[in-house]
Amino acid sequence: MKTSIEQIQEKLADLELQGWLLYIWRDVNPVAVTTLGLSEGGIRSRRCYYLIPVHGKPRKLLHTIEPLTLDGLPGSDEFYTSYTSLKDKLGAMLDGYDSVAMEYSPECHIPTVSWVDAGTVEMVRSLGVDVVSSADLIQYFEATLDDQQIASHFDAAKHCKRIAAEAFELAGQRIRDGKPATEYEIQQWICEQFRKTELTWDGDPIIGVNSNASNPHYSPSSTESTEIKAGDVLLIDLWAKGKEKAAVYADQTWMGYFGSAPPENVQEIWELVRDARRAGFERVRNRIEAGKAVRGYEVDDATREVIEEAGYGEYFFHRTGHSITTTDHGNGANMDNLETHDDRPIIPRTCFSIEPGIYLPEFGVRSEYNVMIMPDGRPTFAEGTDQQELILVDV
Repeated sequence: MKTSIEQIQEKLADLELQGWLLYIWRDVNPVAVTTLGLSEGGIRSRRCYYLIPVHGKPRKLLHTIEPLTLDGLPGSDEFYTSYTSLKDKLGAMLDGYDSVAMEYSPECHIPTVSWVDAGTVEMVRSLGVDVVSSADLIQYFEATLDDQQIASHFDAAKHCKRIAAEAFELAGQRIRDGKPATEYEIQQWICEQFRKTELTWDGDPIIGVNSNASNPHYSPSSTESTEIKAGDVLLIDLWAKGKEKAAVYADQTWMGYFGSAPPENVQEIWELVRDARRAGFERVRNRIEAGKAVRGYEVDDATREVIEEAGYGEYFFHRTGHSITTTDHGNGANMDNLETHDDRPIIPRTCFSIEPGIYLPEFGVRSEYNVMIMPDGRPTFAEGTDQQELILVDV
């Protein structure tokens, strides 16, 4: 198992939860699979349940023809055959409970938590047991990083920073040589550097010139790609990690201009986005230093306030940041009060991005770094990744 029953029960007690009911059917609840350490791709064609109480031994409810689905996990076994016996035995298992945590989020405020279907939630509630969200539990057992993982993130960040800087210089050299590179060529060059550095990644980097940078998920292709020329604004968003299974991603966005001085409007938008990013980090640091909790939506509010007060709120149309783990978008708190309302607290040993943006019709600007909450609660980021000025490339 990834985590022990004792660890889960300690956290249940801390959060004042009576129990965690993990529902397993096929692959619809990956949280249950990873938390319980189940094998990927196992036969799970029948519904089963694993109840971890705040005190005492866990209990299993399995179908008669799949008695080994939870084999190896501690706890007593109970079996059902018909749908009526399923409900009866689940009711008996939950007897005495007022509520249980499940992978559910009220109104789907946190989609990365909402794995249990509405019908299953209805069935549990029909037994007189309320269903509450397991969002906080998931963060503790899906998003916290050990010391080696924290180190792996900083190592990946160092490489991403270097590769991004070299990519800007390569694009500049191609302009000076009279053979401008396309977005796609720079993207593929970065991927080659990842391979040479023995990094892995999921999805190729975002390389966007001018108006293409106004599409936050823009991706050039071999058939549709713009040349990078003098006077252009260029956004490079790259993410990668080491090849170890437990390695943690680094995810960075860098902004540059090809020329000695950017136009006034480009400089204005860059400074707004940079200051918004800084405001998000300061919200985290100030709250933690004051011994107060800070939640994902509050970080989003801090960055958004800067951009809205300057009159560009309509051009910042995505959340401020996302959880980062062994996947680029992890299951911890997101910095979000726009697309969702993420009220999970930011906790030690978690990592997340702060990446506000302003996307105008003629060009887009985003600035991003990754905040690591260290084991002692101190927020920090990889050295040199807090870009303060536009990268100016001499052409």
